[in-house]
Amino acid sequence: MTILSRTLFAASVAASLAAAPILGAAPALAQSKLPAKPAASPPAKSDAKSEAPEPGQEVALTQRLIDGLLTAQPELAKLSGAAPDKPDPKAEEKAQREAEAIVKRNGFASLEQFQDTSDTVDAVLGGVDPETKTYVGATALLKKQLAAVQADTKLPAKEKAAAVKELKAALAEAEPAQPSQGNIALVTQNYARLSAVLGEGDGGETRK
Repeated sequence: MTILSRTLFAASVAASLAAAPILGAAPALAQSKLPAKPAASPPAKSDAKSEAPEPGQEVALTQRLIDGLLTAQPELAKLSGAAPDKPDPKAEEKAQREAEAIVKRNGFASLEQFQDTSDTVDAVLGGVDPETKTYVGATALLKKQLAAVQADTKLPAKEKAAAVKELKAALAEAEPAQPSQGNIALVTQNYARLSAVLGEGDGGETRK
């Protein structure tokens, strides 16, 4: 998957996740990467794995990179490439040029640098407890969410069963490598802004 495809795919999946009804505080590990990202009801794991964009390398975040991400993300989310089942080289090329112009205008050297920055931010957000706004790790957060879902007596049985199955499947996966302390500090400092702009919570209060 190309960098542009990874970026546009992330934006489209994030948008669909944000519209889902359950688990508004679920971490990003069950979803695709930024931009646009973060969400609610857990998406089907099989779908996420079959087309999930390749993860990028962790970068040393700076406030400038985070500000650039926050500014570029809404613009990138509006781009539309060719439909997966109907390849259109011209549409893909046009979207590529537009995306590159957007990220460069916001301080990134390339789409690859933008996506690696986006992936790095997402890796931290995937382990941030939306209630305490502190990094606890993806596994700890998933366990907390699983307990909350299992204790929820108002959630319809079918939705509850699906959510429990999804969370248990996520827990069965290996714990992602912990981000650097510097990246954790910067992302948590900007948690409210990132959650709001990336569409993964209610005004930065919750993140899927």
